[in-house]
Amino acid sequence: MAKIGIDIVENKRISLEESFLKKFLHEKELVLLNNLQSDDAKIQFAAGRWAAKEAIIKCLEEKFAANIINIGYKNDKPVVENKDFSYIELSISHEQNYSVAVALNI
Repeated sequence: MAKIGIDIVENKRISLEESFLKKFLHEKELVLLNNLQSDDAKIQFAAGRWAAKEAIIKCLEEKFAANIINIGYKNDKPVVENKDFSYIELSISHEQNYSVAVALNI
């Protein structure tokens, strides 16, 4: 049976402090974030990842460290790159002050 998870975060709640980011961003995601030019872009990126990982955890109903999940892109679409979680469909969206994500465990 498919399960769904959703999460929304207010972007201003996201800190760009490295110790905070390392708690939920995969090392490859940290590289992507550090390549972004503006703090606004970095916060939006991090907020989207936060929401996505919360949504993934909700649809899996398991406890694990969010920073083990690597979200990349395929054809401009966010995808979970870990083989153990490759069956999860993911969508991330941003609107001014908020980021939202939906994860589907198919």
